[in-house]
Amino acid sequence: MKDEANRTFLDRFKTWFGLGALMFGTFCGANMASGVYAANYIVTFGGGWALVWLGMFFVALTFYTSVGLNFARAYKVSNYKDFYVALWGAHRENAPSAFKKVVVVFFDVFTLCSGVINVSATIALFSELMNKLFQIPVFWASAAAVLLFAVLTMYGASFLRKFNTAMTVSLLVCMVVILIAVCSVRGDVLMERIGNFNIGLDWSGEPLKAHFLMFSAYCFNISHWGGTLSTYSDQVRDGKDAMGSGITIAVLVCVLFALTGAIVLPFMPDVLGGTPILQICQENLSPILTGVYWVVVIFSVVSTAPTFTFNVTKRWSGVWKSEKVSQRTKFFVIAISFLLVCWLLSSVGLVAIVKKGYTAMGKIAVWAIAIPLVVSIPRVFKKDRTEKASLQAQNQK
Repeated sequence: MKDEANRTFLDRFKTWFGLGALMFGTFCGANMASGVYAANYIVTFGGGWALVWLGMFFVALTFYTSVGLNFARAYKVSNYKDFYVALWGAHRENAPSAFKKVVVVFFDVFTLCSGVINVSATIALFSELMNKLFQIPVFWASAAAVLLFAVLTMYGASFLRKFNTAMTVSLLVCMVVILIAVCSVRGDVLMERIGNFNIGLDWSGEPLKAHFLMFSAYCFNISHWGGTLSTYSDQVRDGKDAMGSGITIAVLVCVLFALTGAIVLPFMPDVLGGTPILQICQENLSPILTGVYWVVVIFSVVSTAPTFTFNVTKRWSGVWKSEKVSQRTKFFVIAISFLLVCWLLSSVGLVAIVKKGYTAMGKIAVWAIAIPLVVSIPRVFKKDRTEKASLQAQNQK
């Protein structure tokens, strides 16, 4: 591995883009690929307010992923349990053991709930589309999704990073193809609505203030991505890597939000419910585009669910101490157990999971993660200065 002084911008960018691609693939799950995020979060009040929501999201994602990755680097944590224990100061020798147990249990429950919400939405979309496109019963489609995600989870973080990097390019190409087709049939409507603050205020039937509060909660929910990314942050070498990765993640994910928002915007408010992009492809575009959209969905579900499942599986595989069972078998058994719970929740429907689940988690995250991350910034600076001074003193001896 290269010394810090010899690392070029390209060396650093490979790390940044790898993590950005991971998050791009993770965010492009059921909620994003279906257009539910776009319809219910981004273009709900038209193309003018969409720019405001995108700006809020970019700032939140850049900040929380940068700070979270820098914290994981400084405290050398590689799973969400150790991340939150350190974040709350429960790692200190003088910290009460009862306090550490409370922190561990709380964030185990929080992370499991967050993962269940995301993966449940992915299973719901996968089974719904398999049913609509190929008339496969929802039960068997969901069972196939659970088995597929469990198998992919077994191959670990390195595989998922490489897999999501490949998916980033493929997803972008497919989304751009669909957007071009949308522009060919409703390009004039799209141009009229982009940046327009007057069209769309009555589409959802809810007050603008209520949507602002809901979206703010969603932005606070992003703060938990530091704990998730700690599992994949082994290549983050310093604060520059953390900041560069945070910006790259935010750019890629916001491009994804913008693409899906631009696809959905010309057809609002008729596509507020269900799976908007599938509805647009089937009712307004060439049948070939439905096939292209199916590629998007396949890529999105196999790049999202395994990432969340791996995060949970890595945490709990350490609790399974038996040496008679191989690590890969442990991963598979834990993944299957987690995915079966997600399967049960997926029956409540995609839109309900997205709107209610993420809002609830965001309200918890603002106090449990967002504020402590802000407080951690001077702690990380102080820790880095202390370690640097100690290293210089050792070199002078």
